[in-house]
Amino acid sequence: MKRLLVANLQKHSKSRYLPERFETMLKAQIHNLLEVGWKKENIIFLSNFNFEWMGIKSELIELNDFCLSGSKMWGMKFLFDNHRVTETIYAGDIDTWQNIWFDEPEIQDVGACQYSSPKWNGGSIFWKPESRDLLEKIIELLTRTKAKSEEPSLNIIFKSEEYRDRITHLNSTYNVGCSGFFERFTGGEKPIKVVHFHPANSIAWEIHGLNRDGVGAIAVTVRLERLLRRYYPWLATELKDKTIPQQKVEKREIRIQRRAEKLKVAESKNLLGVLDG
Repeated sequence: MKRLLVANLQKHSKSRYLPERFETMLKAQIHNLLEVGWKKENIIFLSNFNFEWMGIKSELIELNDFCLSGSKMWGMKFLFDNHRVTETIYAGDIDTWQNIWFDEPEIQDVGACQYSSPKWNGGSIFWKPESRDLLEKIIELLTRTKAKSEEPSLNIIFKSEEYRDRITHLNSTYNVGCSGFFERFTGGEKPIKVVHFHPANSIAWEIHGLNRDGVGAIAVTVRLERLLRRYYPWLATELKDKTIPQQKVEKREIRIQRRAEKLKVAESKNLLGVLDG
């Protein structure tokens, strides 16, 4: 298995893609990949600008200019076009942080996670050599629609009758992000393998590192926190508002109660349908 890292820098980019933010995050990301156990020869770093850190140097390629979040798709296309996909490629966003080492998961042609709802997430995906046609379909759709996010197109292809049986739904431990954090964290195998957040975002850090969501546990490992603090020394050590976890718990209990009530109604309707029949 190889790890693909793609960095797409555009002059018209919003703040999250600015050079100074890229530099810090890329340094931290490369450092983490090496520290967690990736060998240098198994890291593929593709970008449209020169960058080097800890012996990992970017390979210059031409990248798309309209769908920055989906640049990994074009990175994968580059690898397929140049006959470099001879084993599984793990493609993760620059802000997906590997907590621990893990071996290649058992997948069909593609392995990916979903959000807390049944929607595929594009931030952490495993691609086998047999997945080329799926990738090309996604890029074809993205190019035709000029979409700014790859996930709508990715979901269309992954959920289609033609391709859905070739996608493996991975446990959320491979991509625990900020949205639906409670469901993704609690449903994820522990320790969480991959946390997905931008350290410069104070709320995102509080969610993953300071129990802002009130789950009673921290998603980030001690090792990863120590590393991140080297590159982001201003990371908070405690919640600014200590009442937030209790508020989160109360709101969550209300949501759970409402779901239970909806389930009872649905079951009642199904039962009535059976009795009527």
